[in-house]
Amino acid sequence: MRLQTRIILLMILFFMLFLAFGVVLIRVLLTPVQITAEEEIAEINLARVAQALRRESEHLGVLIGDWAQWDETYRFVQDRNLKFQVTSLSSDTFRKTRLDLLIFIDRNGETVWSNQFDRPAQQQRYISELPSGDWPLDHPLLQFEDLKKPKTGILVTGHGPLQIASSPVLTSMGTGARQGTVVMGRFLDQDEIKRLNEQTRVSFNLHPAGEAQVPDETYRLPYYLDRFELLPEARALLQDPDFSHLLGEDSELSEPRFYRDPQAPDRMRIFAHYPDIHGEPALLLEVRVPRIFNHLGRRLAMVVFASLAAIGILFSAVHLIIIRRIVTKPLGRLRQHIAEVQTDESLSERIGVRSNSEIGELVHEYNKMLERLEEDRRRRVEAEGQLRASERRFKELSIRDDLTGLYNTRYFYQGLKHHFEKCARLNKPLALIFLDVDRFKQVVDTHGHIRGSQALREVAQTIKACIEAPAFAVAYGGDEYVVVLPDRNRADAVRKAEEIRAHMSATSYLAEHGLDVRLTASFGIAGFPEDAQDLELSLIHI
Repeated sequence: MRLQTRIILLMILFFMLFLAFGVVLIRVLLTPVQITAEEEIAEINLARVAQALRRESEHLGVLIGDWAQWDETYRFVQDRNLKFQVTSLSSDTFRKTRLDLLIFIDRNGETVWSNQFDRPAQQQRYISELPSGDWPLDHPLLQFEDLKKPKTGILVTGHGPLQIASSPVLTSMGTGARQGTVVMGRFLDQDEIKRLNEQTRVSFNLHPAGEAQVPDETYRLPYYLDRFELLPEARALLQDPDFSHLLGEDSELSEPRFYRDPQAPDRMRIFAHYPDIHGEPALLLEVRVPRIFNHLGRRLAMVVFASLAAIGILFSAVHLIIIRRIVTKPLGRLRQHIAEVQTDESLSERIGVRSNSEIGELVHEYNKMLERLEEDRRRRVEAEGQLRASERRFKELSIRDDLTGLYNTRYFYQGLKHHFEKCARLNKPLALIFLDVDRFKQVVDTHGHIRGSQALREVAQTIKACIEAPAFAVAYGGDEYVVVLPDRNRADAVRKAEEIRAHMSATSYLAEHGLDVRLTASFGIAGFPEDAQDLELSLIHI
């Protein structure tokens, strides 16, 4: 075994032992701290839920205060007028205020008006925990220490927990003799709990005391430190008057109990009793909070484990990485690039190596060689392109008439033979138009040879404008032209000749020179197979 390999294995063993010691140390020291922090956060969330319930009761107390201390209510309890029932006690009232219970009681305990409404089912329901007829005057909801302060709280019913409030009926100014009592209620059903979940951003539920399914004691978490010894945020809440009665020594809540969630190990469940309107434990609050610190602790342990492992591996392999970076990798790139050049013959890519070593110089010389090869290839490609362009140009010149730009007689015989053989093979027609400009010698004698040549070019343009591929025109000689019409019969040739004649008659030739020369022509028509059966002996000599 090489010495380098032995050193690497010993270093790996050392770091594994060091890592195991670190993991044990983290679990022993960090676990109690993280559980305590989670319990403090859970208690804060529990207090937020209890505060939300308390504020909901206070809001209900404000609402009932507006109703109870109102002149209209004051008169309604006395005279039971129908107008108040129609305008103020409609179904919209229950919908807008989210009320499930509204009762008006006069000062003798007689029920003036009552509605116990099931809003989700849109029907009446009976709450057996409240008097069904007249109310006894000593009923707790009719007893007030301060007539201007409503009584609020929670009443556990067979339909679920009910937020309930009662207030004495007084005038709008809060004066006058008490005429009765108003009782309001709102069930803490699933819709209300969902709304409070969204409001507090805490996942919780309410259970009647004694009916909740508390996890087994094996899931209970130990309580490591005294309350609020860890987080300064929790200690600050004790100074808040809105929370002090919930979290202080005289807390309305019972001592909380903490459990791991059996269905979700990364979640904690905290339970505490919440009192009803009479001060007795009535509801069991269940708050579910994620075990953030537990999750972070595991992640921290994994990060420490991975970091130590990475340091060991990195430290053990650093010299191999240096060798690979300085020698192996550049040579590998050079070998790969040479293989790519052999495969696709691409010379444009260069190898980038920033090094002043011998390998860097080798790569630099290799790149210079590629540049020279690329330049040679570029010049060769340009020369080949120019040669092909010259060949195309010379070929074009060899089949074109210099004067008119039409095909010459050389191309005429080659092209005619090709199209004739094709039409004969496919049993298709072919037609020729022979055209001779009339009295062209007079044009030359009158206007000169230069103007005559210009007139021949213009006649050629007239003919070219009247035909489309695969038809083509040929300058046959002097003032004579031939038009080859593949896939066209003799009748088609007659129509095309008439079209050319009409265009010539309508054209003013030599107009660029200030002249108005009118030209006509004589036409000859030959068609295959109408007029001839072969090319050399018949069609061309007709």
